Amino acid sequence: MKLFSKILITFFIVLFVLYYGSRWVMPSITIVNDSGLTIKQAKVTLPSNNLNFGEIASDQKNTLHYTLQQADGEYRYHIEFSAAEIISGNCGYVTANEINKRAVITINKNKNVECH
Repeated sequence: MKLFSKILITFFIVLFVLYYGSRWVMPSITIVNDSGLTIKQAKVTLPSNNLNFGEIASDQKNTLHYTLQQADGEYRYHIEFSAAEIISGNCGYVTANEINKRAVITINKNKNVECH
C-alpha cells in the first residue's frame, strides 16, 4: 500500500509540474480594461490564431495563451463597447517560438490603447 501511495503522489506532482510548466512556456496576451466601461467583446487576431476574450468588466482583465507555432505578424485587436463604439488597430509583433512572451493590451479611461 505504501508503494501505491508513493506512485500516486509522484504522478500528481509530475502532472502539476507539467501543467504549470506548459503554462509558463506558452506565450500569452492579457487585455486590461481600465476604461471604466464594460467591454462587450474583445478579440485579438494573430497570424496563426484568433483569440476571443469575450466580455471584460470594468477594472478587470483576461489572459489567454496561444501556441508557439506562429507565422510572423502583428497583434490585431478589436474591442467593442457597443455596436457603435469599436476600437481596432494593431500593436506589437509576434514570431514563432517566443517562449514565455507576455503581451499586455490596456484600454484606459479615454479609450486609448496601450501595448506593453
